[in-house]
Amino acid sequence: MPNRRKSVRFAWLLAGVIALLALGACTQPAAPAAEPAAAEPAAAEPATAEPEAEEPAAAEAPVGDWYTQELVDAPWINVCTDTPPRQGGTVTAATADGAMQGENWISRSSTNDEFIFSQLIDLGMNGTDILPDVATSWDVSEDGLTYTYHLRDDVLFHDGVQLTAADIKWTIEMFWHPDTGAGVRTTLPLFAIVGTDEFGANEADEISGVQVLDDFTVQITLKEPRADFFYGMGGMNIFPKHIFEGIAYADLQESEAALTGIIGSGPFKLAEFEPDQYYILEAHEDYYKGRPYLDRLIFRIGLDSVASWMPGLEAGEIQTGNMVNGPDRLRVEEDEGLTVVGAPLPGAMAIWPNHDRFPDKRVLQALIMGVDREAIVKGIYGEGQALVYDYHNIDPNGEWISPDIPEYPYDPEAAKQLLADAGWDSDKELQFVTYYQSELDRRVTAAMQQFWSDIGVKVNIEHMDGPTFVTRFYEEADFDLGYGCCGVASPFEYPRYTCGNMFPAGYNGSRYCNEKVDEMVQQSMVAPDPAERKRLWYELSEITNEEMLHLTMFQQDRRYAISSDVCNYQFRQWTNIMWPETNPHTWYLRE
Repeated sequence: MPNRRKSVRFAWLLAGVIALLALGACTQPAAPAAEPAAAEPAAAEPATAEPEAEEPAAAEAPVGDWYTQELVDAPWINVCTDTPPRQGGTVTAATADGAMQGENWISRSSTNDEFIFSQLIDLGMNGTDILPDVATSWDVSEDGLTYTYHLRDDVLFHDGVQLTAADIKWTIEMFWHPDTGAGVRTTLPLFAIVGTDEFGANEADEISGVQVLDDFTVQITLKEPRADFFYGMGGMNIFPKHIFEGIAYADLQESEAALTGIIGSGPFKLAEFEPDQYYILEAHEDYYKGRPYLDRLIFRIGLDSVASWMPGLEAGEIQTGNMVNGPDRLRVEEDEGLTVVGAPLPGAMAIWPNHDRFPDKRVLQALIMGVDREAIVKGIYGEGQALVYDYHNIDPNGEWISPDIPEYPYDPEAAKQLLADAGWDSDKELQFVTYYQSELDRRVTAAMQQFWSDIGVKVNIEHMDGPTFVTRFYEEADFDLGYGCCGVASPFEYPRYTCGNMFPAGYNGSRYCNEKVDEMVQQSMVAPDPAERKRLWYELSEITNEEMLHLTMFQQDRRYAISSDVCNYQFRQWTNIMWPETNPHTWYLRE
C-alpha cells in the first residue's frame, strides 16, 4: 500500500499545465485557471489580457486522470490520488484569526479572503502573476495611465444581487476614504488614482479617476504610470455597494453588515457567527466558478497555540490546523493521517529596527553579524525548515537585487569592533518586541538574545499578542527592535518604507527615512524602461542593505498541518495577505 501522505499533495487545478479531462456535461465546479509564466508588470506599454478559456468541469473519470507526479510532489497542494473530487461534507478549521476579535470584515478582510469574497483580479501562486477573476480581461492605454477592466456578467452576491462595475468603484472609494479606517488604504496602490487626494480631503464626492463605463466595464486612471499598479491591486476583495450605501464611512466598521451580516460574492457565505468562538460558512450555490465541493466550513476562533488545536486535529475533530515548525512539524509528518502543506516565505523573518533610535548604522550591522543564524536554523528549526540568505541583509530572491551587495556573516569579533567604533554603551538595554509567541519562536529569540549578550549588547524580549504589538510598534513607536515577517521580497514593496508613509499616514513602522531612497523609489515606479528600473532597484538594494532597512534573519519554510483527507487544500504563502489558503471551492473530502 503506498504511503498515504505521499499521495496527498495537489490541487486539482492548473489545467493548462495538466492535460485535464476533455469532458462534456458540467456537473461539477470547474478547475481554477492555469497560471501564466511570470512576467514583470508593464509600466507604460499597452497590454490586453484576454479571457481564459472555460475549463471542462469534473465528472466521472478513472482515478489518476487529474494529476501529474510533478504536482503530487508540490509542497503547497494536497492531492488525493485515490479519490476523485466529490460533493459534500464539512471541514472544521482551527484558526488564530482575529477576524471577529475586536475587528470586522472590512478591517480584517481587505485582500485575498477567497472564502467570502471575490476579487477584481487575482495573483498567481508566485504572488506576481496577474490572473483573471471578476475581471476577465483588461486594457492599458499606451501612456500607461488608463486601465480598463472588463467584468464577468454572471457574478452574484450571496443575496442574489448581481455584481457590477459600480461595486468596484464603491469598494475602492470605501477603502480609500480616511473615515473608513481600513488598513488596506496604505497597502493597495489606491493613492496613484486620479482624484484620491480630493476625495480623501472631503473636497469631492467621488474618486474621479474611477469611472463606471457600463455595468460590466470600469476604468481607472492614474496620476502617472506605475510599474506596481497591477501587482498592488491583485487580490482586492469586492464589497457590495447596495448593502453598505447610505452608511457613513465612519460607521461602516461598526455596522451589522460588517460584523454579523457580511455579504460577499465568494464561494462561501456567512451562515452563523458566535463572537470570539466560531463562524460557519455555507456553500454559495450560485458561485460563478461553480458550487464548492464542500457544503460548509467551520472556523474556530482563537486557537493560537499548537497545544490548543493539535489534539483535535489528531482526533479528527479538526481538519485543518495552523502553522507548524520544529518538532511539531515532525510530529505531523510522522502521522499517516496528517500532512503538511505550504511553501517558503517569499520574504524572510526579519528584525525591524526603530531607525529613530539607531543614528549610527554600525550598531545594526553589529547586531546582525553577532547572531549565528546558521546555528539557529540547524539547531532550532531543524533540517529543511528554514534557510539563511547567504548572509545578505536583503532577500536575494530576484533579479532586482544588486550582485554587489556585501554579506554580513556571523563574526562576533567584527561585531564587537563595530560597536566599539560606534561608541556603544554596554549598559544600555534594547527593547525587543514581537507578536510571535510559540515555543519555537521563544527559543529562536532567546538564542538571539544570548548571541547579542556575547558581543556586549543587552536585549529585553517581550512576546505579546497582535493588537498590543500594533500599538507598541506602529502607534507608539515604543521599541528598539521589532521581530516579525517579512523582509522586503519585491521592489514593489519599497514605497511602504518611504519617509511620508510613517504611521499614521502609512505602515512604515520602522521609521526608516532616506530622501534619496524616496526619490529613487518614485522613479522606479514610473520608469517606462525596464533596464532603468532594474538599475534603480540595484541601487536601492545596495543602499537599504547598507543602512539596515531591516535585519534579515532566515527564511522559514512555512507549513500548515491538515488532515490528509482534505483534498485539493492549497496554501499560498505570500507576504502581506490575510488568508494563505486559496481556491477553497476546489477543496473536497476523501471518501
